[in-house]
Amino acid sequence: MTGKLLISFSGGRTSGYMTRHLLQEVSNGIEVKVVFANTGQEHEETLKFVKACDDRFNFKTVWLEALPDENKGGRNGTANVVCFDSASRDGAPFERAISKRGIPNVSFPHCSEELKKRPIDRWLRSIGWTAGSYETAIGIRADEIDRMSPSARERKVVYPLVRWGVKKADVLAWWRQQDFDLALPEHYGNCVWCWKKSLRKLTTLAAENPGIFDFPLRMEQLYAEHGPGDLDRPRRFFRGKRSVSDLLKLAGEPFDPFVDKAYEESNGCSESCEVPL
Repeated sequence: MTGKLLISFSGGRTSGYMTRHLLQEVSNGIEVKVVFANTGQEHEETLKFVKACDDRFNFKTVWLEALPDENKGGRNGTANVVCFDSASRDGAPFERAISKRGIPNVSFPHCSEELKKRPIDRWLRSIGWTAGSYETAIGIRADEIDRMSPSARERKVVYPLVRWGVKKADVLAWWRQQDFDLALPEHYGNCVWCWKKSLRKLTTLAAENPGIFDFPLRMEQLYAEHGPGDLDRPRRFFRGKRSVSDLLKLAGEPFDPFVDKAYEESNGCSESCEVPL
């Protein structure tokens, strides 16, 4: 690696492992920025984990939140630099994006773009990092290469964990050797109620802690008709056009709950939401 390197730190254990080892590997002369984009719907333990990585490993993470332009339909705007203490916990960045572009779902998956990629791009431009002048490191492991982008080379995206041959078991083993960890089971990984998660994980979350879904329930009540286009109305978050109410109802019926065996063994989390390409 030469020149400039952006490390996208999602707040997950795999991403934290990658960041720690990359910072040890990069040579002098490479300018590195570690960035965490907060949506306001990450679990508090995720935020604590990001801060702990900064405190213990000196990541010097830049915490960002999307701040869309009120006059541009939310597609432009700025990146608001925050910290652990000032980071949103009430979903404010997420709600701002939804109020402009509508509820995200499998047919309209704009949230990672709006809440992660765009604010990171905006902040990088503000410090003089232009598109194509840097590489971006993404925390995808060697056992999930199907998630790699076919256009990674053109977009200057690198996958250090794939290059190193690191798999999930390696990440878990390494964190077991540290004196702190991410105290979350996998299905609670950020964002907690993410519509991309499996129905089994979401139903398990709803059964264990229905309050987690207060925010998306309010979003469906307020913004089901928001956003471009006339299809998919009222817009819902979850696959199969399920509403939050549908999900909560499913959680009250018999189902096979998700159990994170890795968490039982290591008290950790592997779920993350990477910057889209």
